[in-house]
Amino acid sequence: MLRMMRIEARSGTSVAVTRTGNTMRLTMKGDYGLRAMIDMSARYGQGPTPSAEIARRQAIPEHFLDQVLITLRRAGLVKSQRGPQGGHMLAKAPAQISMFDVLAALEGAPTSLDCVPQPSACQLSPGCGMRDIWAQIDAFARDLLSATTLEQLAARHHALGQETEAMYYI
Repeated sequence: MLRMMRIEARSGTSVAVTRTGNTMRLTMKGDYGLRAMIDMSARYGQGPTPSAEIARRQAIPEHFLDQVLITLRRAGLVKSQRGPQGGHMLAKAPAQISMFDVLAALEGAPTSLDCVPQPSACQLSPGCGMRDIWAQIDAFARDLLSATTLEQLAARHHALGQETEAMYYI
């Protein structure tokens, strides 16, 4: 059976690749999580940053950001500190955290089709010529996301003039 594929943009930078019954998607949760992590990367080593500041700079609803940060803290990617000087910071150096780490913590490991990680999900898997191609696509995406660190993303934002406000303090 041939499956139709459609690519659609959703709310700014989020993109979904949708097939009948299956989805590989970067949700707003993943997008916001990556933006917050890049923001904290720009301030790595400077102490905690209040979530209100991250939310303002990254145009993320603060209530939603707080939920994302809780998930990232539970995954060991973010440390939080309470109190008047509190906030959030990366738990490891930006060079040690990949896009895959962030997305896997927030959305689970991305996969294109259910049958790729679990062949028993489809009765056609044993003789399907497409499954191998989807598995290669998944491996490529995983490798690319794993090889791309927050440090690299922050450098790209800097090079493209997308620095956050705190980068301009003198």
